[in-house]
Amino acid sequence: MNAFPQLPLARLSRSGSDRNYLQRGTDADLSAVWERPGTTAIVTHRGETLASQGSLVRLHRDELPAERIDVYLGRIKDSGHDVIGAILDDAGRSWLDSRLEEATVRAGTGGLDDDIGGLDALGPVWLHLREIGAELPDTDVGLLTPLVALANWHASYGHSPRTGRPTEIRAGGWARRDPEDGSEYFPRTDPAVIVAVLATGDDGEERLLLAHNALWDSKRYSVLAGFIEAGESAEGAVVREIHEEVGVEVLEQAYAGSQPWPFPASLMLAFYARAAHAEVKVDGTEILHARWFTRAELRAGMEAGEIHVPSPVSIARALIDAWLAAGEDSQR
Repeated sequence: MNAFPQLPLARLSRSGSDRNYLQRGTDADLSAVWERPGTTAIVTHRGETLASQGSLVRLHRDELPAERIDVYLGRIKDSGHDVIGAILDDAGRSWLDSRLEEATVRAGTGGLDDDIGGLDALGPVWLHLREIGAELPDTDVGLLTPLVALANWHASYGHSPRTGRPTEIRAGGWARRDPEDGSEYFPRTDPAVIVAVLATGDDGEERLLLAHNALWDSKRYSVLAGFIEAGESAEGAVVREIHEEVGVEVLEQAYAGSQPWPFPASLMLAFYARAAHAEVKVDGTEILHARWFTRAELRAGMEAGEIHVPSPVSIARALIDAWLAAGEDSQR
């Protein structure tokens, strides 16, 4: 029986910064951090950020709108400089866009409508973490991923879930507190399993099970995933989810790695699993159909555009790519 593939570090799990949590402070006032030499900020609005020439745009305090939420993201390992994340509302983004347009017109360079576009744009452009997470340098990914997660959390926890009263920001943006009863609330992470199920046919060839979700375009396939339920282990969730979605019994499994997925607040725990049988029975609601692929079949389908797999930013793609690569290694 073949060994499970080794999974490389997931794209959104990379980092080149130290969260430096002891320097976050106890409240929302980051004035002392702003005063440290070299402190800059990155911004986010609805999952998007400003990027230019291959990396995130760094801004100074006087370049940001007054109305925003500041969170302390940590310290860059190489330079020792601190980085703050600025969470903008719609008005804040409009204000910043106007300032950037004025600056680029004065400079005579590209702007928010840069012809080059994408991460390599000459001037600052708004891009979503999903679009650029696979291409950003390690340091930028390690800063932007928690910032997007925190922005989603702050948008949902402006009021206490116990009393309904407005909460105040604490711990440099990493907590909220009810000022009346003192109860504190912290960013939550919802764990989910994501599983590449394997089986070896009578011909001795290993196959990967990919499924088509009811919400996807007709050609899209991916590995199976689901949230861990209350009181359930990750291993138990693997067994349950695979059986619920495709009717397959899991013979064995192995943890492969993890990746934060801040859309809005998940932690993806990746597994490889071996099926006890190849018979598939989809639930017909969430999963419309599922199919076993040999490596040759999957490569051919992807190259022909007949099969769409997840983007490189996801750990789902990492599971698929590692399995494909394992087949190449075994043939050398």
